[in-house]
Amino acid sequence: MRKKSIHDGHRKRVKEEFHTLGLEHFPPHKVLEMLLFYTIPQGDTNATGHELIERFGSVAGVLDAPVELLKKVPGIGPQSAIHIRFVGSLIRKYMESQIVPPKIIRTAEHAKDFVRHKFTGESAECGYLVCLGSSGKVIYCENISKGSGKRVEITPAKIARTCLLCDAVKAIIAHNHPHGICVPSREDLHTTKILYDHLMRVDVELMDHIIVAPDGVFSMSEGDMLPR
Repeated sequence: MRKKSIHDGHRKRVKEEFHTLGLEHFPPHKVLEMLLFYTIPQGDTNATGHELIERFGSVAGVLDAPVELLKKVPGIGPQSAIHIRFVGSLIRKYMESQIVPPKIIRTAEHAKDFVRHKFTGESAECGYLVCLGSSGKVIYCENISKGSGKRVEITPAKIARTCLLCDAVKAIIAHNHPHGICVPSREDLHTTKILYDHLMRVDVELMDHIIVAPDGVFSMSEGDMLPR
């Protein structure tokens, strides 16, 4: 039988507080303190919650942090790190299921609305390909590449081949800047030009290249940055 901890009463009070009042009035460290109850069965998780906020800046920063960085925080072992990342991914799935994306994409706003929540909680760069029919109907959408850190490899020949297999008329590329801003880099613009040329050869129009970052969503089409 587990020896009763002096923290048992505190944990019960925190849970009752959540049940009665919700998370709205919880400070960020207390949200994480309660989250850690479920992977750290004994001991004080309050200090660990404070340390997580100190290192990553916010609850969102903690949930988006890579497992390897989380494990460097005192008190966070492999189980807790994976649990935190799972919760971040669960939130992304929840947000995606709550928002019904447009089935028809005809404008840059439609494109941004379609892809923006696919990157929630992603700590590494990744890319998506969206293939459209002649009416703008979405006929394919998949994660096409996932980087290990600050860059993602998008292979133009592979994208062109996928568009041909889908019988696509138009294509949209989207990728994220998880730790940056939603402004295209020089490399982003260069990749877009190469991709545009590859798609033109197979009669597919590159409709947009979307960049998603913590500070917003950018459309190269809206910014008049697509090749002509």
